[in-house]
Amino acid sequence: MKESNKAYPLFQGKDKIWSQNGNPLWLASTINLYRNIEKFKFPAKLTPDRSKQLLNYVGREMTCLPDLIHPIYFKAEDLNGIEKEFLVEHFLSNQSFHQASTGEAFLLEESGEFMAVLNMRNHLQFELIEIKGELENAWNRLLKYETTLGKTVRYSYSPKYGFLTADPTQCGTALLVTVFLQLSALIHLDKIDETLEKFVDENFAVSGIQGSPTEIIGDVLAIQNNYTLGLSEENIVSSIRMVATKILVEEHAMRNRIRHEQNPDIKDKISRAYGILIHSYQIEAVEALNAISLLKLGVDIGWVTGVNMFQLNELFFNCRRAHLLCQFDEKIAQEEIPHKRAEFIHKTLKDVKLIV
Repeated sequence: MKESNKAYPLFQGKDKIWSQNGNPLWLASTINLYRNIEKFKFPAKLTPDRSKQLLNYVGREMTCLPDLIHPIYFKAEDLNGIEKEFLVEHFLSNQSFHQASTGEAFLLEESGEFMAVLNMRNHLQFELIEIKGELENAWNRLLKYETTLGKTVRYSYSPKYGFLTADPTQCGTALLVTVFLQLSALIHLDKIDETLEKFVDENFAVSGIQGSPTEIIGDVLAIQNNYTLGLSEENIVSSIRMVATKILVEEHAMRNRIRHEQNPDIKDKISRAYGILIHSYQIEAVEALNAISLLKLGVDIGWVTGVNMFQLNELFFNCRRAHLLCQFDEKIAQEEIPHKRAEFIHKTLKDVKLIV
């Protein structure tokens, strides 16, 4: 089993995903699939010896999957706090990994698109992240991993309740699909509540990028299926696709309206965001994400030039703390991070011009 002993192994190849996304609205999608192994109690009830047995068993089988490209296995106790935070940021997880410790582990594919979490809430969590809006392709890829592993590992399954999970509400398919949409026009024109009321019913949950249902950061809304029992995987994926498409149609309409009406309030917000990003000596992550989102809106409607969506999407994700720290060879003190973030943003936006 290949294990990494480098200082920050998770930071390698960090730009491969975010620098490839030029979509102004569809930031990312994540697909999570939960599985447990027969004859093992759920992780919360496992003894240390049984936890070790499970890690050795599942970890060995996972690293041998033929379709995974150079998977690297990490014991949780070998990762420092920043590396665990990097995983949370990278996979847009609303589950903290900071408390992960002995008896738990991660397996990360070299591309950074796939991660397996071993022996935390469930024995096995498959997670795939994609940035092209190709939900169906991503699901088929994840299903291939799950099916191949299932030929050598027997999953806990009930004919009545489907795949069994530590959280009873996630039994059945045990599939959670989340899309992350940047809806700046709807939010800043105060049309977001009306839109969500029209298209989002009880089958879906809506939250901010960090999982909070009330705190919206960077104008990003995460839309996820509420139910996993009594639905097929294909139904879950298609229903998420359908509701996301309807919301995006509304967002495009609002952006066209802003462009046509030359909305002065939106011009002011974009101008202020430009000033904050270009001239700040220090900037905190949330303030940066909010301002970058507005700058993206300005680029999309033609009021800002000198930077493209690929650069802005990459900046949006890489200015968060753990991702930011990987940009520097030297160690950065906590109190220096806001200034280093401002410098990093200035460098990316050095050619930006405001033309409103």
